[in-house]
Formats: sequence, structure tokens, C-alpha cells
Amino acid sequence: MNRRCVIFGGGDAASPETVRSELEGGELFIAADSGYLHMEKLGIAPDLLIGDFDSAPEPDAGEKLVFPVEKDDTDLMLAVKEGLARGYDRFIIFGATGGRLDHTFAAVQTLAYLLDNGASGVIVSDTERIEMVDAGHYRFSQRSGYTFSLFSYSEKTESLELSGVKYCCKDAMINSGFPLGVSNKITDSFAELSFKKGRLLTVYSRL
Repeated sequence: MNRRCVIFGGGDAASPETVRSELEGGELFIAADSGYLHMEKLGIAPDLLIGDFDSAPEPDAGEKLVFPVEKDDTDLMLAVKEGLARGYDRFIIFGATGGRLDHTFAAVQTLAYLLDNGASGVIVSDTERIEMVDAGHYRFSQRSGYTFSLFSYSEKTESLELSGVKYCCKDAMINSGFPLGVSNKITDSFAELSFKKGRLLTVYSRL
């Protein structure tokens, strides 16, 4: 069974309904820098606050890990590393999109870091759900009003099969240099995805 860590970053806040839909109970809650402000509005107390606190005042209470502003890791990466160090292997990340594009891309790279370290993660907002997966077989549920896109995060993703969607494929190859998998739509109750080589970024986007 996965040990779940929930991280709140300082990007766009998710609604209470979106947050509640992802929680199961028993999670470790980490606030990455100003992410604690989102948690306060939701009435969620962080188990740990972490970051350089350059975008919000440093809170007085709670367990904290404070870092200098000039560092190699983003505040989100610091939170992920701490969650991994504490034995968590499934990460739900809010507040990682919106605002600066460079921070959003850094958050996507954090998903790759999780896979490289034997864990997995998903970035969740009110309008997107972003997850990275390695070769294997997966099911993705239909979400009304959402597109479903696939992007190769490796140079090539090979032996790709996708069914239950508007644009199906079999034994296909997509690469990181052309967005062939953008804006598909799940037409069945779920999509079936499998591939034998590579790494994919999967994105639900609300229309």
C-alpha cells in the first residue's frame, strides 16, 4: 500500500472540492513555502513547513525546515525530497501550476524525479491533472469536459497502444519533438494505455 504525501505549493490554489476529492486520510501534509497560505484557507494544518519563505512570511508555529533563498532545489523539490526521506512513495501536489511557466515546468520535472526514485506523483489543480508514467499498462477514467493528452518525456515512446479514446493507436511511436498526442478525448468509461519503452506525461485539461 502506498504511503501518501500531500504537498501544497504557492501556485494557483485548488478549490476545497478538488482537494477533498484527492484525500483518503492518513496523509503527510507538507507546505512548500507560501503553500501554507492555501492550507490555512482550507483548514488543513501542515505537518511540516519547508522552503526559503521568500514569497510569504515565515510562520511562527509548526515543524519547519528553512533554507537559504539561493539554492539548487525549488521549494517543491525540497518538499518532495523530504517526503521521500520519510518513506512516502505517492505524492499529490497542489499549487504547482499557474503563474510562472518556469515554475510549472520545474514541477513537471519533479514528477520525473519521483519516478527516478521509486515513487510516483500527480499534479492536481481545478483544471488539470498531470501525471508521469514509465512503460507499463494503465487505465485512465473518463472525466466529463476534459481532454486527455499524452506527451513523450523520453526521446521516444515506443510500442504504444491506446484505446477507449477518440483517436486510438496500436504499436505506435511518439517522440519528444512533435505533439502528436495532444487533445484526445476518452470516449469509453476509461482509456487503456500501454507502452513498452519510454516515459509519458499524461495530462487531463478542462475545456
